[in-house]
Amino acid sequence: MVSIKIRMFHLRSVNRPPPHSPLPNSPINRYNKRLALTRAGIGAAILPPEVRKLALTFAVRNKDGHMGPRKFWYKYLPRLKYHNPAVDMEVSREGVSGGDATLAIEFDGGKTETIHVKHKHENQIARAVIELTKAKPVPTSEEDAEIIAQYELYKVRTEEQQVINERRRAERRAEKNAVGGIGKLA
Repeated sequence: MVSIKIRMFHLRSVNRPPPHSPLPNSPINRYNKRLALTRAGIGAAILPPEVRKLALTFAVRNKDGHMGPRKFWYKYLPRLKYHNPAVDMEVSREGVSGGDATLAIEFDGGKTETIHVKHKHENQIARAVIELTKAKPVPTSEEDAEIIAQYELYKVRTEEQQVINERRRAERRAEKNAVGGIGKLA
């Protein structure tokens, strides 16, 4: 039989209010947020029809300048693929971290432009791709802008709460150490 403590906990939880949603007073959920962040932002651009393929090559390990290409792959390549489903996008992660990190852009007629992305920030890589291909940025819809603004507000609130929680933990630690490791004696 289940202990009385566990049973009482579950009985009390029936009458408890539901836990707060990540974004209060909002119909937003994590899927809408993820989709809005994919549809809008720096990498959200329509590539010209001459662009056939993007091939990104970087090391598995982040050391020696391979962090920027990895973050470009994680943040900006999904945005480009969302708006350009016909363009082939190939990612090759090699085991050698000392190797070169490149982004090859293949155009019609076999012309290939290569961007050396080692030791570059992901924003620089995204801007270089947009500049080199002459891609047109996609305007952000009002709905996506609202979702992104709510998400940014949520992130600020979360960071503020983390600071408050850390301060409380530090106060408890100081109090516990002052008493000699026992904690509150009241």
